Amino acid sequence: MPSAPPRPLPGSWPVRFGTAELLADADRPGGWLLEVDGVPQSYVDLDDPTYLDFEYVQIIADLLDLTGTPGEALTVLHLGGGGCTLPRYVAATRRGSRQVVVEADDLLVEIVRRTFGTDGFRLRVGDARESLPALRQGTSDMVIADVFAGAALPVSCTTAEFVDQVRTLLRPGGTYVANLADGPPFGFARGQVATLRAAFPHVVLLGDPQVLRGRRFGNLVLAGSDEPFDVGELGRRATRAIGRARVVHGDRLRDFTGGARPVTDATAAAAPSPPPSVFRP
Repeated sequence: MPSAPPRPLPGSWPVRFGTAELLADADRPGGWLLEVDGVPQSYVDLDDPTYLDFEYVQIIADLLDLTGTPGEALTVLHLGGGGCTLPRYVAATRRGSRQVVVEADDLLVEIVRRTFGTDGFRLRVGDARESLPALRQGTSDMVIADVFAGAALPVSCTTAEFVDQVRTLLRPGGTYVANLADGPPFGFARGQVATLRAAFPHVVLLGDPQVLRGRRFGNLVLAGSDEPFDVGELGRRATRAIGRARVVHGDRLRDFTGGARPVTDATAAAAPSPPPSVFRP
């Protein structure tokens, strides 16, 4: 087994897409916040990898927990790495899982390897979409896209053609999960929902009620599969105090799209950027 790296130290470093900063959590001795240009990218607890600070990460963890048999090893592809919070969670909760993480920022990858280590997964440098053809087809239980350059989601990872490539990597009944960010009037999110509904027979959208009601900009988690989701259990998990979320599916999800069309390489527009107030303390 690879040896654990020495404990990190706070600091900042130039990376491919800005300046990365590592901040210690005064309340949790093993907790570290990774930011790029002031935008929070990942929270990693080296003492307890099952501690998930970001709400959208908790939602994705719920989807992971409900995949397959509890405790059984999974095959997971992570597109976008940051500090690799979810790969560490899977390694801790699903021993023996096979995981590959693809991260475009080579300089950030070196920081993550040096400060946090990569026990339980392989961390590769590469563009999320360009890397797909070289990956093993039909084997992934889940593909998770959390692909951001700073606060922006690359257009190439928002289209039907991208989703079609992802589908080739999933095993029968596997799940594709995407982290999005949007706010009212949800033009981007509606297009993403329409894109997944055209690709998968079963789709769910999860997010904080305040975001879904259009009261603020924030993260939304979108998931698609050829097999039904356990929306009842997802709903029960969503009501917990931390990471509270609402589950939108079926006719309500169809209504959410508001007639939006699937997004293609020819029609894709830039994803929305969060207002500056989102990251102010």
